[in-house]
Amino acid sequence: MPVAALRLIAVAGASALALAACSNNDDKAAVDPSMSPEQQAAAAANTPVTAQPRQIRNVPVDVQGVTDVGATVRVKNVDLAEDATILDVSISFASDMTNNVQMATNATYIELPNGQKLRLKPPEGNPNMNIVKGDTMNGRLVFMGAVPAGVNQISVVFNEGSTSDSIIGPFLRMTIPLTAQAAQNPTTQNPTSGAAG
Repeated sequence: MPVAALRLIAVAGASALALAACSNNDDKAAVDPSMSPEQQAAAAANTPVTAQPRQIRNVPVDVQGVTDVGATVRVKNVDLAEDATILDVSISFASDMTNNVQMATNATYIELPNGQKLRLKPPEGNPNMNIVKGDTMNGRLVFMGAVPAGVNQISVVFNEGSTSDSIIGPFLRMTIPLTAQAAQNPTTQNPTSGAAG
């Protein structure tokens, strides 16, 4: 084998090794321009980004509303988060008029004092919140959007535009105080039939 051919093989081998070494470094150095500066720095250093804790204001409450058809909604807690408002609820149903009702067939939302409406994120597996006679559902309802700081009360509206005696989707409007005394002064509310407003 001529010396020139050996040199060519050696140079090709060295070049391939150099390219392989560069490509490994390029993978580490490559950053996605859509990443935040913190994510880019973490990717370059090959370290995970730790999420910053989100502020959640937790307000214990004890408010109950009852529809004419027999649905009872109890709000036990309100979590005021950065991107959502979460109600810890217990919903029961007992009636001689029908076997089940749906608590979210029409618009269901939290209404702020300025009139803004934070819409319900439909619960997975039960988007209309169907409840059968004799049952109780316990869970957390997520409403899309935040309640601004300084708001002292919100209204929760179930089935806007319906009536309290509807055997399909009864209307209920509840006022939820967001103050410390809300936990100390339980209230029961009766619905007002007709459209919410």
